Amino acid sequence: MIKAVFFDVDGTLLSIGSGEIPQSTLRSLKQLKEKGIQIVLATGRHANEIKQMPLGDLTFDGYLSLNGQLCLDEEFNTLFGSPICEKAKEELFEIYRKKEVSLILTMEKEQCVNYVSDLADQVMTDIGITIPEKPDLVPGDIYQITTFYKDDDDCWFNKNCPTDCRITRWCDGAVDILAKEGGKVSGIKEYIKRQGIDQSETMAFGDAENDMEMLEFCSIGVAMGNGKDEVKAVADYVTADIDDDGIEKALKHYKLI
Repeated sequence: MIKAVFFDVDGTLLSIGSGEIPQSTLRSLKQLKEKGIQIVLATGRHANEIKQMPLGDLTFDGYLSLNGQLCLDEEFNTLFGSPICEKAKEELFEIYRKKEVSLILTMEKEQCVNYVSDLADQVMTDIGITIPEKPDLVPGDIYQITTFYKDDDDCWFNKNCPTDCRITRWCDGAVDILAKEGGKVSGIKEYIKRQGIDQSETMAFGDAENDMEMLEFCSIGVAMGNGKDEVKAVADYVTADIDDDGIEKALKHYKLI
C-alpha cells in the first residue's frame, strides 16, 4: 500500500510551457490527501520559490527542497539538512570569487549570485524564477549551488568540481552541485524514516536526470511522458505528458485515486 508520493516540480507538477499546474493534477493531489496518502515535493527549488508556486489552497505534507538537502515540514519549518562540507565550500567560494562561471549559492534562508550569464538568465526566466541580486558571499552553511552549462564533456566546471561534491542535471542548461552523499533519495530516506513509512510504501514522479535515482529507489517510479529518454528507461511506468493529465492517469493506473 502506498503511503507517500514524492513529486518533482518543473516538468512534473509545473508545465514548462504555461508555468501552471494542470487542474487534473491539483484535483488528483487533493484526492490523495483525502485518502490519507502523504504528498511531498522533491525539488531543486528553494523554499522561497516553492512559496511562489500557483498551488491555490493545496498544501504538501513535506518539502524536500534543494534536491533533498534541506527538508521542511508542511509549515516550512526545517526538519533536517545536509550542507556541503567546509573543504568543498571553500573551493567553491574561490571559484565564485573568480567569476569564471555563473554560480548561485543557496543557504537556508538566502541566496547569492556572483554574476548572471546569458544562459543563466535564459534558464531561470524560462521557469519563472528571479535570480537574486546579492553578489557578496553570505557566511553559513551552503546546501546547494547552481551553475549553467550545456555540454558535460567540454565544461571547465564539470572537470574542476570539488571531489566532495556531486553534480546533478535538472535541465539542458543547468546543473546543481550537492554534497557528495546528497540527492533526492537521501532526503526521501530520512523523511520516510521519520514518518515510519517503508520504502515499499513509496511512489515518485519525475522527468529529469536528477529524478532518476528517486524513481529507482521508490517502490513505484513514474516518468512523465515529456521526460528524458534516460529517465523513462529507469521508470516502472511511463505516463502521459504533464499537459495531457499525466499524473492523474498514472494515479488511476495504479488505482490510488
